[in-house]
Amino acid sequence: MKKLLLFLLCVIIALTGCSSFNEETAKKEIEKQVNTFYNNLLMEDIDSVMSQVSTDSEQYYDLYDEYRDTFKKYNYDYKLREISYDQISKDAVVVSVYLNISGVNLEQEYDSYDVVQVFTFKPVSNGKWKINQLESKYDFK
Repeated sequence: MKKLLLFLLCVIIALTGCSSFNEETAKKEIEKQVNTFYNNLLMEDIDSVMSQVSTDSEQYYDLYDEYRDTFKKYNYDYKLREISYDQISKDAVVVSVYLNISGVNLEQEYDSYDVVQVFTFKPVSNGKWKINQLESKYDFK
């Protein structure tokens, strides 16, 4: 009987350890992903940008077209001001990113605006997250 209880206790501890969700680890990974995303935009590396977006995302091809057109027409700089976490769970992490986008277009006209972008990240593998949805809210001009 003791062996059975000990076995059950070990199984419960093992399952609890495997299924636990660490918010701090997820936050660090998401913050790293967001920074990498904007660095890739700054470098105009569309392959790296799109590798962070889930191919299951309904926006995948729209985002690809949007960034390709942006890279052709503008030379933008992306300055992150703040990252805030709206939802954190093992199924999804939603973050709002406040940033300043500034730069010049092909006619050398300067443009600058502040934007809030809302990212929805979904887990794809052990500790890895991909962008499943991206929404821009142009609140400040």
